[in-house]
Amino acid sequence: MNYYSIKYKVLLFVMAGILVSAISGWLANASAQEAPGYRNYSALTKVLKQMADQHSDLARLKSIGQTAEGREIWLLTLANQKGTPPDQRPGILVAANFEGDHLIGSELTLRVADYLLRSYPDNETVKRDMDDYVFYLIPRINPDGAEKMFHAPVTGSKTNNDAFDGDHDGRLDEDGPEDLNGDGFISVMRVKDVRGLYMIDPDHPELMKKADPSKGEEGRYSLYWEGLDNDHDGFYNEDPRGGTDLNRNFQHAYPYYQEDAGKNMVSEPESRALMDWVVANRNISMILTFGESDNLITPPNPKGQFKSDRTLDLIRFADASNAEASKVGMISTGRRGYGRYGRFFMMGSFSGGQNQSSGRSRRPARKAATTVNTKDLPYFTKISKQYKKLTGITTPPVIREPEGAFFQYAYFQYGVPAFCTPGWGLVLPADSSRGKRRASNPMMMKKMPARGQIRSSSPDGVDAQFLKYLKAKQPDGFVDWTSYMHPDLGEVEIGGFSPMVIANPPVAQLDKLGEAHGKFVAWLPTLNAKIHIAEFEATNPGGGLYRIKAEIENTGYLPTSTAHGVLARSVKPTMVQLQVDPDRILSGNSKTNFFRALEGSGGRQKYEWLIRGKRGDRIELKVVSQKAGSDHAILKLK
Repeated sequence: MNYYSIKYKVLLFVMAGILVSAISGWLANASAQEAPGYRNYSALTKVLKQMADQHSDLARLKSIGQTAEGREIWLLTLANQKGTPPDQRPGILVAANFEGDHLIGSELTLRVADYLLRSYPDNETVKRDMDDYVFYLIPRINPDGAEKMFHAPVTGSKTNNDAFDGDHDGRLDEDGPEDLNGDGFISVMRVKDVRGLYMIDPDHPELMKKADPSKGEEGRYSLYWEGLDNDHDGFYNEDPRGGTDLNRNFQHAYPYYQEDAGKNMVSEPESRALMDWVVANRNISMILTFGESDNLITPPNPKGQFKSDRTLDLIRFADASNAEASKVGMISTGRRGYGRYGRFFMMGSFSGGQNQSSGRSRRPARKAATTVNTKDLPYFTKISKQYKKLTGITTPPVIREPEGAFFQYAYFQYGVPAFCTPGWGLVLPADSSRGKRRASNPMMMKKMPARGQIRSSSPDGVDAQFLKYLKAKQPDGFVDWTSYMHPDLGEVEIGGFSPMVIANPPVAQLDKLGEAHGKFVAWLPTLNAKIHIAEFEATNPGGGLYRIKAEIENTGYLPTSTAHGVLARSVKPTMVQLQVDPDRILSGNSKTNFFRALEGSGGRQKYEWLIRGKRGDRIELKVVSQKAGSDHAILKLK
């Protein structure tokens, strides 16, 4: 049946053409020498190969694995190849684009690489970094998922493309989205419904809020993802193509039973490839990830807790329409509904035990640590302060609470300082009038949310902030609500936030953000622990005996291991070894000694040996630290 007037069809076609044109510009691909937009896999591969070819003395490119669809996961290694072999130096790992829609992470990583390469050797800091350290850059962990952002309709999916039975009905990826209004995006449908939970936000008519009956508010709308009920189970787009959210797939605070977390920890070829490589490269001393959580714009609080979610209510409300679909598998018997159970045949159960369809194991009784060790907090605070100074970012965009994220594994299990940032932020117009009203009313101040918490239904919520940002920076980032005659739901309106802008800033901001993050990454090695033999001397008390004394100093800012690294025993102890035959040592310390950690900023460890020797003997002392480099010294007995 034709539900459109000819006039409406023409208008819709024109609007769709304008928006698709905007998508093409936003995702423009260009050569490395130009100012490109967001790059697909082919363009990203091209620029990486150009960097390796043009800077063969500093750059090495290799693949650490392949995705399910056969795309390479590229690793670009940057270091001056002369001197200490790069794999024996402390390393900084930068990894990005875990979430498929977070293309900004890839672009920032490429620009960080460009900054380091073009700054060497003229920039003194970068020269020292490249001579003494090694940078590992993985710009796109999830190439398959990212590629979906370059093909309409764009959904903003975070997962890879591994087939998954999202609604547990025995079929894979059978109910994906449809671009009903033809604008190239998948946004939200709202439909008038007397049983609905939502209402139009009176303060921001573009937005929706959950009705609060205690305030006399009535729900008049239901919300769904734009699309059709392909499998006739009463849900919309509950089983799209893909997959696993790779930044939910790592082995710390793993979110058991969440449908996007994978069948089990590190279940995906992408996450497995990264883990295999990281475990084989224990010289990594710091890790920076670009992703959709944050501990740099807002550092952990005094209790070591990460900032809570800053999610969009409109997205959360649409997701809620499919929440029940993932709890039990169903095959429709023909009745259609509003996302509620009609007449269905159940394929599973509501039991709290193991989910037979997903293969997930029972949740462990003891939860993993999720707060930063209080002894490590000052380092996170200092690094956050410098990050904000260099980037100018003070208000994060949409972020989510980390669960099974790689940077959590990196700190809690791998034992190194690890950071995550979306890489951009919201620049909001000042609202001085509202601030004055709050300042003059102590009762209103008391009602303000605590730091890291934002009331989802208030004008100060994330949706309102993001809408204000879009109006100022990307007016086309919010799709205006337009009518559509839906075959199942009747008349609906389609609109909401474009999935493009939720995770990524305008292309015009990329170069400035890239330069700032290049400076930040170049600054990180200046903090690294650095082992140094501060004193090494011998005295001769006579009788063929020599007393050897040494002091080992950490001249860097960071300790040789984080406090949590010591607790988790994930960082190898530093070795101090006197290069003599053990039989020559009469008393004092052993030939080989270890210490777990040495504080930074001049922390010292003393050693003393009484050995047999003779004039002219050359005695060597060797110190090797997994994260802080190595040093050796030689003295001649007199």
